Amino acid sequence: MIWSLIIVLVSLWALKVQISLLKAKKQHREIWFFILSLSISALMSIAVSLKLPLLNPLDVITYVFSPMGKMITTLLT
Repeated sequence: MIWSLIIVLVSLWALKVQISLLKAKKQHREIWFFILSLSISALMSIAVSLKLPLLNPLDVITYVFSPMGKMITTLLT
């Protein structure tokens, strides 16, 4: 639980530092992309620190493309 708090604090610090730098340069798209990527990475890090089961990307790819593989196999046989 303490690791989750540390992750949140470090993320907020990085957000504060980077947002001020990006605002000075008037890079608004980069601000939104930074917020999105920081949020995703912070949430994933918190999930890992809490030992939650995470989805394996290879399982998702297999689930999406296995029907196509079966269709191609039936067309070729």
